Amino acid sequence: MRKLELSLLFVLIPLFSFAQLEDTKFTITDGLDNTSLKTAMEHNVSAFLKACNVAVMEGDKPEMEEELTDDAKDVLKQMWKTSPMACPVSTIEEICLQTSDGYQVRNIPVTMMAAEEGEGEQELVLHFTSSGAIDNISIAIEENKYKEILSEHESVEDLYRRQVIIDFVENYRTAYNRKDLPYIESVFSDNALIITGKVIREKPKSDYAMRALSHEKIVYQKRTKKEYISNLKRVFKSNKYINVLFDEVEVIQHPKLTDIYGVTLKQEWHSDRYSDVGFVFLMIDFQDEMNPLIQVRTWQPEKLDGKILAREEVFNLGDFDIVRSLVDD
Repeated sequence: MRKLELSLLFVLIPLFSFAQLEDTKFTITDGLDNTSLKTAMEHNVSAFLKACNVAVMEGDKPEMEEELTDDAKDVLKQMWKTSPMACPVSTIEEICLQTSDGYQVRNIPVTMMAAEEGEGEQELVLHFTSSGAIDNISIAIEENKYKEILSEHESVEDLYRRQVIIDFVENYRTAYNRKDLPYIESVFSDNALIITGKVIREKPKSDYAMRALSHEKIVYQKRTKKEYISNLKRVFKSNKYINVLFDEVEVIQHPKLTDIYGVTLKQEWHSDRYSDVGFVFLMIDFQDEMNPLIQVRTWQPEKLDGKILAREEVFNLGDFDIVRSLVDD
C-alpha cells in the first residue's frame, strides 16, 4: 500500500506544478501599434495556454472557440493526439512580427508531455490572422539560428523568402510531430528526388590487422515520392509519438537560379521504436512564391566510422545538376 501511495505522489507532483500556472499571462511588448488588435492577440494566446494547461490537468482536450481558426483547431487536435502540451511559465513577454498575411509571435515555451525525459521542452510559433485569431501553430527552430538565417539576406526578396523558408521548415518539422501525412505529401513535388543513406559494415578481411580497422560506408537508395509517403504512413501508424528536432539549419540561395534554395539541417528523430541523428538536405523551389515545393530531399547518417560526417560530404546544391524542366512542374 505504501508503494502505491508513493507512486501516485510522483505522478501528481508535476501536475500540481502545472495547477499553479493555469492562468499564464501573455503580453506583446513591441511590434504592434493597434491597441485593440494587441489586446485581442494577448487574450487569445493567454486563453490558448490556459486551455492547454487545464486540459493536461484534467486529462482532457483543450476547449476553445473564437481564439483559434478552424485550421488552427485542426493543427492543435493533431498535435494533441501525439502529445498533450502545457506551458511551464506564468508570464510571457514577446514582440509581434508582421508577416505577408498576418502576424506571428515566437518563443512560446511549452512542455510536450509525451516526450522522453530531457526532450519535452519546446517553443511554439503562433501565427495570427489580421483580426488576431490564432491561425496556425508550429514548433520553432532555435531563436539564434532564426536570427542568423534572416541576417544573411542579400536583398529584400531574399529576406522575404528566408522568412517563408523558416515558416516552411517549422511547419514541415511540426507535420512530422503531429503525423500530418497530407501536409507532407503536399510540399513535395510529384517528381521529387528522395535519397536516403544507410551505414553498412563491409565484410572484414582475413588479415588480422585489416579486421581491426573499421570498414563502414554509406549506401544510398533513391525513392519516389509515392514510395517515401507510403513508408512514412507505416511509420506514423506504428508509433504513437514522434519527436523531430531540427538543428544547425543553413539556408543558401542558388547563385544563378535565384528561385531555388538549399536548406541543410541536422535532424534528430525520436519515436517509440526508433531513433537516429542525421543530416537532411532540402532543395526548395520558389517558382510559385505562395506554394514552395521540395524538389530534392536527402538524408545521411550523422556519423561514419565514429566520426561526424564532414560538411563537404553532406549533400548541397552543388551536388545536383538543376535542369529547368525539373523545377517546372
